[in-house]
Amino acid sequence: MTPADTALITNVLVGAGIVFVIALLGNVLSFSSRFINALVTAVIFALFYGALAYGIDKTMLPPELQTASQETWIQMIAMGAILVFVLDLVANMISFGNRFVSALVTAVLFAILFGLAIYATGGVPTSLPTAAPAPVTVPVTP
Repeated sequence: MTPADTALITNVLVGAGIVFVIALLGNVLSFSSRFINALVTAVIFALFYGALAYGIDKTMLPPELQTASQETWIQMIAMGAILVFVLDLVANMISFGNRFVSALVTAVLFAILFGLAIYATGGVPTSLPTAAPAPVTVPVTP
């Protein structure tokens, strides 16, 4: 297994683990309705993702995210929360009889979707891109 494959699997498993814990917490807080359960899970995810996004050291991020505006961060958090809402709603429709199983199905669906998304976009980069050297022009004297 290459280091890139290991990084891909690690990212997917860590993300799925976080979603599992959040889905389980959402299931414990509200297990009366599939829709309310998915909504509570999405809100908890948005709060967690927002705290994580604002709590991390911005210098550790890729350059395009270091300069991201607050509006961009809010859009990313909202898109993530909508994704978790839909995944949890689908998981609740698949298995709603048990809180643990419902959270597990949410995490598995997230792992599949997240893994496919990372794989489809080229995977996890293993090295920094290098800039092509600038062409050298030599003046010609007549």
